Amino acid sequence: MVRAPHESGSTGRAASGTPAPRRGPGVGTAARSPGRGLEPQQAAGVLIALVCLVALGSLVYRVFGVAVAFPAVWASALLLGALTLVFGYWLLRRIRPVRAPGTAASLAAVAWGLFAVTALALTANEALDAVLAKTMGPQAADTWGAAVSGPLDEELLKLAGVVLVAVAFPHAVRGPVDGFVIGALTGLGFQVTENFFMAVQEVTSSGGLGGVDLVVQSSAMRVLLTGMGTHWALSAVAGTAVGLMVAAGRRPPPRTIAAALLLVVLAMGMHASINLPFLQGSAVVVKALVNFVLAMALYFVLRRAHLRRLRGALEEAGAEHGWEREASLALATRRGRRRALREVPAADRAALRGEQDRLVNAAESRAMGKGAREAVPGAA
Repeated sequence: MVRAPHESGSTGRAASGTPAPRRGPGVGTAARSPGRGLEPQQAAGVLIALVCLVALGSLVYRVFGVAVAFPAVWASALLLGALTLVFGYWLLRRIRPVRAPGTAASLAAVAWGLFAVTALALTANEALDAVLAKTMGPQAADTWGAAVSGPLDEELLKLAGVVLVAVAFPHAVRGPVDGFVIGALTGLGFQVTENFFMAVQEVTSSGGLGGVDLVVQSSAMRVLLTGMGTHWALSAVAGTAVGLMVAAGRRPPPRTIAAALLLVVLAMGMHASINLPFLQGSAVVVKALVNFVLAMALYFVLRRAHLRRLRGALEEAGAEHGWEREASLALATRRGRRRALREVPAADRAALRGEQDRLVNAAESRAMGKGAREAVPGAA
């Protein structure tokens, strides 16, 4: 928990006969209203950029004094954070079945977590802590504040980022599995910045003793031990709710709304469990492991449902355009697409890769439209 230092395409057909990807309402040129066009997408994108820029300035202002006083501490924390971010970014984009999410949407999600959530959470947590201190007393607020403000402030701020990315990049969030991955990337960004602040804070609160060694110890604990079940996992669960609502369309049924709310509440509960004042110390690792198991259980449900629908859509699309069933189904995996590319002459690979992308995109759009709500039991 962050605390202040004191504590693509048209609806026609490609030349190969493969249907080009269909875009959702308001995305394709034909769906635009004169004079309005992509206003919601543009507004969301501009908002993400502006908030992240302002937040970055705020964070730089906060850490400037520490960077000057303890340059080695600041540099080591930054380096460890960068390594964590690069590996986490690769891994979380890789876990999306079929293909990775778009680069622009992925970077926007990470940036929102890195800068916007951190800066806004610092302010929001300070304000809520002050309210808790007045209502509960300073001692009780100090004990229970993290378990209250973290789930409320931080989870809602991360969830807002997933919503903004879904609006700014509608092709990136079309169903629950997309929401899971974009949410995880948002949480990753916040987790990296929080780890940075916590590591630096441990050094400054000890009067500068420990230095780089203390930064390494703090980062190792928060990445290798508890990192498996903290912010990336929490935001992945909450982000699934956004994907669920997007897949349901403009008028989601009550059961879909209930399932989405349940996922958000679950993410908050997972966050609260980490911050509760009891079962701390080494027991936090156990709580993080429970969160990891919950997040991964949800992921495998989403992955299985997504691949089942996609294979059905690929089989239908392949039959429509004369593809063999085995060749169509092979497009559902990265390995299958690479194998198909190796089996053709090098001069033909670019054309085949483009045809693969068009067919997979069209199949995913068809699969999403056929019932992404099935991915979460009871949401249909």
